[in-house]
Amino acid sequence: MLKERRMYVNGQLVPWERATVHLMSHSFCRGSAIFEVMRLHKTERGLAVFRLNDHLNRLERTADLLGMTLPTDRGGFIKAISETIQGNKVENGYVKLICYYGKVAVTVMPNQESMDLCIAVVDPNTDMEGEAAPGDTPISIALCSIRKLHPETIPIEAKAAANYLNGMLSRIEALQKGADVGIMLDTQGFVAEGSTESIFLVKDGTLFTPAEGTVLKSISRKSVLELAPALGIKTVEKRISPTSLLEADEIFLSSTGSRVQPVGTVDGQPLANAPGPVSQRLMDAFETIRVGKDPRFAHWLFYIE
Repeated sequence: MLKERRMYVNGQLVPWERATVHLMSHSFCRGSAIFEVMRLHKTERGLAVFRLNDHLNRLERTADLLGMTLPTDRGGFIKAISETIQGNKVENGYVKLICYYGKVAVTVMPNQESMDLCIAVVDPNTDMEGEAAPGDTPISIALCSIRKLHPETIPIEAKAAANYLNGMLSRIEALQKGADVGIMLDTQGFVAEGSTESIFLVKDGTLFTPAEGTVLKSISRKSVLELAPALGIKTVEKRISPTSLLEADEIFLSSTGSRVQPVGTVDGQPLANAPGPVSQRLMDAFETIRVGKDPRFAHWLFYIE
């Protein structure tokens, strides 16, 4: 199905196979691309992107942190995203936006001021050969020896391609241990996040998650922390010790792919509740929100007219 998709590249929708960049481009060789991945949902009112403006806020923040010049303004991004969605017959899937340096560059510095732009829209169930978004089935996690990048080495809140080598290595280690997702500690030894996921623990009905400073400012994490109080669930952001994972009543991961992904096993030790009652309440609430049936969170959906 991917060959039938059309990608937005610098103002034009082009066939999937023509959306290319030179192997010696700066972003390919140096990892200097920045990006956002958003969910596209079919609702009774029409197609909607989940928290589009929050994603664009973070994209702008990433560019500021890394001293990059984006290729267009807010209106331009929204127009390009809308055109790409309309140019592909996808009703539930992902929108991936990438800003990159496409020109050939041998030195560490890019040789273009403004970045290039490409946008893809895909349905993971039909396009990604089995790489569909995670469902409700509990997964296994394992603590990894790979540590989360230290914030004084690179801006960890930047959604930059180069930063994800960190997550790739933790995922490799997790798979070698027979787990689905690796959980990284920060350089001080506290729980940080998964390979590409935020982590939440439930203890005695209270929801805990690692505080900002050593983790990505995830849109999914932000959504959980805003939704939980609306459901009467107390939330606490704090430094979390690795032993807390084994003492938790519930654990779940949160990401664009799955707002709430229950965890059933930690380092080979099963959890009694997967999904537990708090996790299930959040899962049900997100399902209602994504189809546009919760007016309290209607502003989270950006409708494509």
